[in-house]
Formats: sequence, C-alpha cells, structure tokens
Amino acid sequence: MKISIAVPSYNYYEYIEPCLKSILEQTYSNFEVLICDGGSNDGSLEIIQKYCKLDNRFSLISESDSGQSNALNFAFSIAEGEIFYFLNSDDILTNKNAFQLAIDSFKSYPEVSIISFDGYYVDSTGTIIKKINLRYHPLDNIDNMKNRTAVIQPATFWKRKVYENIKFKEKFEYSFDSVFFYQAYSLFNWLEVNASICGYRWHNFNKSGDISYKRVKELSNFEILKFGEYSYRVVYLKSIAKILLKIEQKSYLPNYLKIVVRLFVNSFSFLTVYRFPNI
Repeated sequence: MKISIAVPSYNYYEYIEPCLKSILEQTYSNFEVLICDGGSNDGSLEIIQKYCKLDNRFSLISESDSGQSNALNFAFSIAEGEIFYFLNSDDILTNKNAFQLAIDSFKSYPEVSIISFDGYYVDSTGTIIKKINLRYHPLDNIDNMKNRTAVIQPATFWKRKVYENIKFKEKFEYSFDSVFFYQAYSLFNWLEVNASICGYRWHNFNKSGDISYKRVKELSNFEILKFGEYSYRVVYLKSIAKILLKIEQKSYLPNYLKIVVRLFVNSFSFLTVYRFPNI
C-alpha cells in the first residue's frame, strides 16, 4: 500500500528540513511526498529542492497556491497512493515506524477508513513539551465529535476513498482540517490507536492558537455545517466573535482581554461537556 504525503509549505525555513528529514527516515519505504510551496522567499525552496534531488520520492509540485487547503487539494488530486496523509512543514514525525504502524493498522482493520494516532507538542527546537491529550474531559470521546471535532491532524491517515468523497473546503482558513475530519467522521469508520507518532510544533504562528474575530467567525460557520444557521451554538459563537471584534477595534481595550474571553469560553465549554463550543 502506497502512502501519499502532502506537505504544504510557506516560509518555514527553520522547520522544513526537520519535517522532510523525519519523512525520509521512515522505515516504511512505499510512499511519495508531494510538496506544495506557497511562494517562500526565505530559503525554504532550496531545502525542498535538495530533498527532491536526494530522493525521487520527494517532488515539488507547486510554487504558488491560495492557502493550505488549496495546496492540499492540488496535491491529493494528483496523488497515486492508497493512503493519504498530510504533514505541515513545521511539524515532524517522532516515530520512525509511523508509516508502518499506519499500514499495519489498516490491514488489521480493513473496515476502517480513517486512523488517528497520538502525538506530542514540541517546541521550536523539536524538543518534546508534553503528550497531546485531546480527551481531557472524562465524558469526552470520539463519539462526541459533532460537539467537539478534536483530531491530531499530523497523526491521522485516511484511505483514498475518503478524499474522493470529501475535499478540503477552501473557504475555511483556520478550521479546514477540522471541517474535513468532521465530515469524514460522519461518513466513514474511524479508529483511534494509542501510539505516539508525531510532533505538533507549538509556536507564535499557530493558527489554532489565534484569538481573533476572523477565526471565531469562521468557527461559527463550521457550526452552521453541523447544526444549522439558527443553532444556539452558532448564535453563541457569533456573539463571542463580536466581542473580539470590539476589542480589536478599540485601541483603549487591552489585547489581553482576548485571553480572558478565551479562558471563559473554553471553561464554560468544558463544564457543559462541549454542548457550548470552545474556541
């Protein structure tokens, strides 16, 4: 079984080599790496081209795109593999047997179309900070995906047929992967495996860490897909988005108020077992 790995890249010079190196070091060899660069001008392209010359399984297939989801859709539209996976250029594989574990799991559970493993948060140097614990509420589990679509993206693989039925929604900038995984969860069998395989890089430019009107408004659009336009969850998130917009517009309001808002929203979400969405 061949694995097609898409790597969207844009100006991550300090991270792109560890990312590609972690793929090159995998013990399972039947894979292709489809690298889409969004027009990097920081030296990333030179590193990418080095790996393409070093190993013919690596290919630079694009040097411009309109965002991550656009890059991924292009990569997977020409992918040859039976299993799909994407690794952002600032993330890494921490387990050299990651691909082998994925293949073995698909063979052991042929009825499963999506398999998600565990992972770690890593710092800017690649040092492990801690294990990612998405299911930290005692009543939270994979069956709660509609209320809280919590997936470790760089630890998740899926079969070709999943992507053939569901494309990445390019109108979503911050949550395109959550939208994809939720829709995949709704249509296909999913398995979680207790084995850590990746490092999710935590730094100042993580989209998931952004506290902004634009991101929360987009999250409300995600809730529309799940619950409808007039759901209380949608109204709630739109209200939160308006509060953040007010903070952004008024120079006399300190920016740390956004952190206060996020703390309140996420605490309330936790107490309601995610019946009210988090941000």
